[in-house]
Amino acid sequence: MSIKNKLHHLITNHAGLLVVIYAVVIRFIFVVLYNTVTLFPDSEDYINLSKTVFDLTGYDGKRTPGLPVIINLFGYNLTWVVGFQLILGVMTTYFTYSITSVLSKDKAIGFWTAIIFTSFANVVLFDFAILTETLTTFLLIFSIWLIVYCRLFESKTKWYFYFLLSLILTWLYLTRPFFIYVPVGFAMFFIVSSFKTNLKSVILKSTIVLSLPLLTYYMWNNHNKKTIGHFTNTTYFGINLTQTATPFFELAKDEHAQIRDIIVRHRDSILIHNPKLEAMSVWDAQIELLQVTNLSQKDLYFKLGDISKQLIKDNPLLYLKQAGKSWLLFWGNQSSFYWNIEKINNVYFKQGTLIVWIYIQRYALIIFNVLFLIFAFKKIILFLKNKMRTYDPDLFIVCIIVSGSLAQALIAYGNNSRFCFPFFPLIVYFVINNIWSYKDVITSKK
Repeated sequence: MSIKNKLHHLITNHAGLLVVIYAVVIRFIFVVLYNTVTLFPDSEDYINLSKTVFDLTGYDGKRTPGLPVIINLFGYNLTWVVGFQLILGVMTTYFTYSITSVLSKDKAIGFWTAIIFTSFANVVLFDFAILTETLTTFLLIFSIWLIVYCRLFESKTKWYFYFLLSLILTWLYLTRPFFIYVPVGFAMFFIVSSFKTNLKSVILKSTIVLSLPLLTYYMWNNHNKKTIGHFTNTTYFGINLTQTATPFFELAKDEHAQIRDIIVRHRDSILIHNPKLEAMSVWDAQIELLQVTNLSQKDLYFKLGDISKQLIKDNPLLYLKQAGKSWLLFWGNQSSFYWNIEKINNVYFKQGTLIVWIYIQRYALIIFNVLFLIFAFKKIILFLKNKMRTYDPDLFIVCIIVSGSLAQALIAYGNNSRFCFPFFPLIVYFVINNIWSYKDVITSKK
């Protein structure tokens, strides 16, 4: 038996185990040679909330409790939190393999999809960061796995699987509020795709999925209404809108001249030195704004949100232009490499990782995104040509990713590569599965 045949036999019979072993080994290498809890400015917010997350004393409205609860349960021991995230990273890799194997009906495709995904250095490095990316990605992929593996788009599936999905999506919302659209998207897709079957059962099960996330959404926003004075997920919503409105902030009304002029001055200064950071002008102006306006941080954020909403309302074309740029950046940003390079003592590991990322993986990431858009467009065109009759999990995955990219572009300027990251396992799956299908067509013609 040739080496190729032996490898094929091994993958066919032990693909899942091999994927787990590989995911563990690559993370073990990083544990030995990197071995650092990576902290960023956002990390401080999660750590601070974790200390009061069960009574919310002094809550400032900056973050939701998904990750802080986990930090609290591990006794604020960030090393244990990283260990937990490493386990989640391995589980996400396995779920990626399982999703791909079920949908493609080919364990080899599942094997290579999972291996490629978990080989990206930025994927493993997020496991070491006190950020929401690893938990968010796990919860999103876990939910897709449950939908695919337990056949949740079939009306005969037992109700308790839908309740489990509801629990997972609730925690996903509490980890990254943006993903509240996922349970809504699932319910809409399920109802439309099953409209001519057992509609009563489908609506009941969709309601089960929607109930916990939407109830949690209302309760959390209502809590914020009582504590910080606004019905909102976090106080950052206002400043996110300001980032989108920054290019045309000079059009703000004279009644906001004080705030307007400060932001425009900082924006124009940044445009001279680094135009790519234009949307970050409001963060650069934050200290001066706080000093001049005498507003608290949360009140400043809400004030900025009110100004930005009015700007967007008065200038819809400028807003859509900026949202279009944001959408392109969602797919084209290469900066998702979060680590503390100063903590690495092994020169060979440091240089090797940098070389692989800079010269191979950051470009591969963009290629995957571009190919996904091409294949997604093809999928949607075929769906329309088929008179919208073929509702399958692939179409649902495309809808979730594309609608997520559009929603993100509309509410926050997309120059943050972390926006796209949770979708990456699904993007890798969809691209490799489509490429593999072309390979099979070419092979059959020979």
